[in-house]
Amino acid sequence: MAESHIITGLVAKRSELAGLAKHYQTEISRITGDLNHIDATIKLFSPEFDLRTVRTKEHRKRNQYFKSGECPRMTLDILRESSEALTSRQIAEDMLRRKGLEPSVERIDQLQKSALNVLKRLEDKGLVMQDTQKGISHTWKIV
Repeated sequence: MAESHIITGLVAKRSELAGLAKHYQTEISRITGDLNHIDATIKLFSPEFDLRTVRTKEHRKRNQYFKSGECPRMTLDILRESSEALTSRQIAEDMLRRKGLEPSVERIDQLQKSALNVLKRLEDKGLVMQDTQKGISHTWKIV
């Protein structure tokens, strides 16, 4: 009898996940139908077109805290204004301060992931580079 609350919680969670699965299966069916219609239309206008050559575009979930292009600009501004190399966590904390957001572990973690993704893209473009290692984190600086 002591486990009844556990069973109730698990049943509720199962119900929630089953609902999500059904919702996404319906969404997948709708999108697949749309793809088939677009493929047929492409073939109608260009029968020789090889649809296998079309690359899929990766779907990225946008960060709710930044407008388009704002995160890379803010990251570069933070690095430019700093007299020393910074970790992604330090950059995330500065972003929170600049955005006027209340610091929380969840927000700092989310912004740190965003900052790290941006730093890697900026490194690929040759705009920033890893400087030194502080514990398990790397520091970053402007090139």
